[in-house]
Amino acid sequence: MDALNQRIFEFAYSLTHHFVVLDWIFIFFAKYLVWFIIVFVLVKIFRKKDWGNDLPRWKNRFQYLSLGLIAAILSRGIITNIIENFVSSSRPFVALEIEPLFNHVASGSLPSGHMALLIPIALTMFFISRSAGWWALFLTLLVGVARVIAGVHWPSDILAGIIIGALSYYFVLTLFRKNKLI
Repeated sequence: MDALNQRIFEFAYSLTHHFVVLDWIFIFFAKYLVWFIIVFVLVKIFRKKDWGNDLPRWKNRFQYLSLGLIAAILSRGIITNIIENFVSSSRPFVALEIEPLFNHVASGSLPSGHMALLIPIALTMFFISRSAGWWALFLTLLVGVARVIAGVHWPSDILAGIIIGALSYYFVLTLFRKNKLI
């Protein structure tokens, strides 16, 4: 796995440092697209008018905001932090002594906190709108790919963050359904 991980990383990173405009696009996707995804989700939740049930709109909004937020806190705030304390994984720019596209702390890289945060949020969007859910998921994966290209994560870090985010989301969703909160 390590050889494949490194080969995929080296291919992705080879796309950088050739064209300034392309590097800025990668930087935008890796660092700032996260905020656009979060705003996109919030706007979609607060602009939705028909929820298809008899509950007041504010209650539906609160339920789905709670689902996404609790799952994101569980995956990014708890599980990812626990794993980072037990697994030592150097970031690619440290391990390979290369220059990342942007300054980043040389902390552990496994799993990706960005993916662990964004996956539950993107999956929550499928309750709001199927097409918006696909867009949120696509943009989330774009963040992950850009973070590999930028030299701050290994592909396996991104995959681990996705798995943690998805498992956390489905765990919280199961609890919500079991308690008839959704």
